[in-house]
Amino acid sequence: MVRISSCVPNLDVILHGGLPKNSTVLICGIPGSGKTVLANQIIFGNADKDNRALIISTISEPMSRLIQFTQEFSFFNVDKVGSAISYEDLGPFILKGNGEKALERILELVMEYHPSLLLIDSFKAIQDMSGSKGIFRRALYRLISNLAALSCTTLLVGEYDPDEIANNVEAALVDNIIELYNRPIGLRDSRSLRVCKLRGSGYIDGEHSFRISSDGIEIFPRTLTPSHPVRYTPSKLRAKTGIEGLDELLNGGFLKGTTTLIVGDPGVGKTVTALHFLLNGVKNGESGVYCSFQEDPNQLVQIAMNFGFEVELLQKKGILNMFYTSPIEFDADEQMMRIIAAVERCGAVRVVVDSISDFEAATARDKERYFNYVYSMVQWFKNRCITAVLTQETGEMFGSALTLTGRGVSHIADNLILLRYVPIDSEVKRALTVLSTRGSHHSKDVREYLISEKEGVKVGNQVPGGCIIAGSTSAT
Repeated sequence: MVRISSCVPNLDVILHGGLPKNSTVLICGIPGSGKTVLANQIIFGNADKDNRALIISTISEPMSRLIQFTQEFSFFNVDKVGSAISYEDLGPFILKGNGEKALERILELVMEYHPSLLLIDSFKAIQDMSGSKGIFRRALYRLISNLAALSCTTLLVGEYDPDEIANNVEAALVDNIIELYNRPIGLRDSRSLRVCKLRGSGYIDGEHSFRISSDGIEIFPRTLTPSHPVRYTPSKLRAKTGIEGLDELLNGGFLKGTTTLIVGDPGVGKTVTALHFLLNGVKNGESGVYCSFQEDPNQLVQIAMNFGFEVELLQKKGILNMFYTSPIEFDADEQMMRIIAAVERCGAVRVVVDSISDFEAATARDKERYFNYVYSMVQWFKNRCITAVLTQETGEMFGSALTLTGRGVSHIADNLILLRYVPIDSEVKRALTVLSTRGSHHSKDVREYLISEKEGVKVGNQVPGGCIIAGSTSAT
C-alpha cells in the first residue's frame, strides 16, 4: 500500500505509516473538536507544485473566514495559495440547488483542477441538503469512484456525533474514518482522536489525546505494551539509594531495572526520598530524570540545595533532566511522551515520577485507563533496565485502615515502601517500612525515618510496638 504522510506529529505512528494514498477519509466530530485544523494541516503539509490540492467550502463556514482562521497556524503557507492550493466556494451553489447536484458540481471541479488532494468542508452540509438518502448514496458512490480513478486523496469533514456515524451512508462508502472528541474534564477540555476505520491496513486502536496550538495539532499516541513480553535477563546488580540505613533494609539497594512505589501520608517525605535516590545516583554517574507534577521546579532545586545537591550544575552536564507539569493541565499520554523524550535525551538509567496520583486524576473518567497506563509505563522502564521510583499519596492520614493505591497498582511495582506519621511518646514522628521487594530479601522492621537539613535523610531506630499499617503506634 502506498501511503502519504499526514504531516501531523505522531498521527502516522497511529496509522502505521500514514494515510493510504488515493483513499477517501471521513474526518468527523462535534463542532469545535479540531476537524478543520486537522484537515488543513494535512493539505498544507502535502500540497506542492506536483501534488496540487483543492479545498471546497460549503455552507458551514464562508470561504473568507476559513482562510482567515487557517492563517493563524504556522503550517499555513501563503505561497502555496493559488499555486499549489486552490479554493472554491460551493455555498451559493448548494443554496440554489440540492445535495445531489452539489456532488455533481464537485466532480466538475475535480475534472477541472485534477487535484492530488481534495478537501470538502463541511461535507455533512451537502448531505443535509439532500432530498433522498438513496439518491444521495448513489451520487456519493459515483463521486468516490471517480476520485479513486483520478488518483486523488480526499478528506471529507463533517459535524457528526458518535451516534450518527453508524447510520450515515458516508461511513459505509469511505475508506477511512478518523473521529475527534472534545470533552470537559474539571477546569479544562480533553481532546482525543480515534481511528475507527482504515481499509486494508492495521492501526493503533483506542483514543489518543492531542493538543491544538499555533503549530496546529500534535497527537500523543496512547502508551502500549508489547503483545509479547520482551526477553531480558533481570539484573542482580543493586541501585543504591544513598540514604543512610535504607540500603541496609533493602539488602544493598533496589535491584537495577526494578520499579519501586513509595506510598505515604502527605508531607511525610516521599519527594525527599525519591529526590535523594535520583540525585545520589546522578552524582555517581547514573544519569536520571525527575518528573514532578506537584512540586514547583524552583522549590525542588532549593530542596536539593538544602541537602547539598547542585542541581543546575548536574543539568548543565546533561546527566540530569528535571521537568514540571501543572496537574491542572495534565494529560497522561502527553506526559509519557515527555518522559520518554527526557530519558532518551540524557540516557537516563534512573527515573522518578512524583506522583502517579496525578495520573489517576487525569484518567478519572476511565478507571481502567489508570491501571493500564501505569502498567505500560512500568513495563517500558523494565524493558530498558531503568530503575524507577514512583510516589503515591495514601487515602488518609492517621487512618485506622490503609488504602495503598488504585486497582492492582501496588502489585505492578516490584518494591513497595510505606512512609507514615505515627505517634510515639506524645510526638508525631515519621516511620518507614519495606513492605515488599520482588526477588530479593528485605528487612521487615518498622524504623523511624529522620529528615533534617543538618543531618540529611536517614533511617533511625526500630519503632517500639504498634503497627504502621494501622496508622497508630504507641510506645511500650
